[in-house]
Amino acid sequence: MGVRTVFQNILVSRRVQVCSRYSFKTTIGLIRRHLEQKPGPSPVWFHYWSLQFARRMFLAVFCLSVAAVSAQAPVPCSSPPQWEAREIRVDPSQKYEEKRFLVYDETMQRERIMTEIEIGSEKEIYDILILHRENKMYIVDFKTKKCNITAISRPFRPRGVIPGSKFDGEVVIGAAAIPNEHVNVLAFSGNFTGEAYTGLVSSPDCFPIQNIHFSQKYGFEQSTYYDLKVGISDPELFIPPRECAPPGY
Repeated sequence: MGVRTVFQNILVSRRVQVCSRYSFKTTIGLIRRHLEQKPGPSPVWFHYWSLQFARRMFLAVFCLSVAAVSAQAPVPCSSPPQWEAREIRVDPSQKYEEKRFLVYDETMQRERIMTEIEIGSEKEIYDILILHRENKMYIVDFKTKKCNITAISRPFRPRGVIPGSKFDGEVVIGAAAIPNEHVNVLAFSGNFTGEAYTGLVSSPDCFPIQNIHFSQKYGFEQSTYYDLKVGISDPELFIPPRECAPPGY
């Protein structure tokens, strides 16, 4: 028996153990009781309520998939290095939510972000260019048109699967037996230099779906991606905004 076969058997055993503790009937009961709890008006409570609901839904789908998905042992896949997407970023510790349009270039370690931040009844809009290799971040306030240029306070973070992550599970969302009516989702996680990470990606293309990070320094951060398109439509998006040009240019 090869090493891969042994690992696959262990993976199947783990799935059975998880689903034996949480039968499908039990999980559905938890979901029903969860839905009966109306989320409070606080954004922090709402995001906590949503996260718990998502976890329980994931568990239900995961247990259903045990009999339907053959045991595999995926290694961390490689996401497309350049893409554009819409992103919803949640940080309950800061009590805000961001709606972003993101242009991402992993090869050159740079990002262009058009972000709308909601803090209570207040709304702020920023145009942000992050150039990690130059250690510069350009932030333009849409209201004032003022540009702030600062050094970058944190290292570049891949938005796909982080190398060295471990495989946690695989589920099929949708009708597995019908072509083009389902998506395979892989879950990976890891703990890197004090930062816990969980990521969901599609299979086999490894498109990012959701990233969750937690660290003592930055707290809880959750990013969900949709409308993802491979490639960069306009390379000039990585040129600093004209509001940030020196006087006389």
